[in-house]
Amino acid sequence: MEIIASLPYMVVSRSIEWNEQLFIESEEKLLLLEDKIISHTDDFTLEEIWDVSYRASSSEYGFFYLHTARGLFSYRVHKIPDQFIHKYREIQKNG
Repeated sequence: MEIIASLPYMVVSRSIEWNEQLFIESEEKLLLLEDKIISHTDDFTLEEIWDVSYRASSSEYGFFYLHTARGLFSYRVHKIPDQFIHKYREIQKNG
């Protein structure tokens, strides 16, 4: 399966070590394929995705949203995902 577009997003995990709370930020990628979108934890077929959207939260990051039959999934991104959204809508229109 060919990757049509990818979108880096940040995952923040929290741990406590020696009575100190630590926040660990790591980068993952959303992958847009011909028939699905894949995150580091989930696969969504295009049939179960109703829409995608983006909302800026600050000058440093915003949130990319997947509106699905399973609910709303949000991803913290550092760049505006215009290309990813455009490619997704192009596939939906042609599919």
